[in-house]
Amino acid sequence: MQTLILTFSVLTLVFSLEGLAAQTTTIDEGVFLIEIEGQLIGTESFKIRSVGSGAEMRTIAQGDLVISKHETTETVQSALGALGTNMSVQAYQTRSSPSDVEINLQRRGNRFLAITSTSSHLEERQYKLLSDRTPTIILDEYFAHHYFLVLPHQFTESQELSAVFPLLGEQVSAKLELGSVEPISLGDKPIQAQYLQLNMDGAVHKIWIDGQNRILRVEIPQNDYVAYRNPAPIPQH
Repeated sequence: MQTLILTFSVLTLVFSLEGLAAQTTTIDEGVFLIEIEGQLIGTESFKIRSVGSGAEMRTIAQGDLVISKHETTETVQSALGALGTNMSVQAYQTRSSPSDVEINLQRRGNRFLAITSTSSHLEERQYKLLSDRTPTIILDEYFAHHYFLVLPHQFTESQELSAVFPLLGEQVSAKLELGSVEPISLGDKPIQAQYLQLNMDGAVHKIWIDGQNRILRVEIPQNDYVAYRNPAPIPQH
């Protein structure tokens, strides 16, 4: 996985993880296959690591997305830094090529400040943090591993969330619903998976996770989008 040039907040998290390698925990890593309208259009490789515990736990998630559409190939890199067991997002950065779009987002008090830059354009945008009871998550187009941010909230009393889509420049309200455990297939392997549903802005985001809280599959039927692990993650004991 290539190294993304990071914002200061995320870079601080990376240095903390690298400097405490013996204490670093890999939460999850792997590859998703991405399909649109039943056609394979790309892959997403990712790694999620953490150091520390409780309110001081620091988590960083990094992903590389390669998407081929309309005879062009786009590469998107992302890095996200979060704090605490509830995965409170502190900073996020994404860079796309060859479109040469970079977004730097940082938490500033009760808001997120996002700066989008290209070779010819610079734009600043703000997103509000609604309240402590309404966590904010980051979801960018095609990235499946970003849904790990909803997992700390699946059993909370209030499952209202605020979702920011930096590449689209949007912020919408969302509600997380806990479904049942059901069988799904990854390749030729049947797996019992917990089903979660994220409802937002008229769209249903379907999420399946395993017993170790690892994302197995994501579907957004309204967008004909499917992402699934390849291969299935190895059970941990």
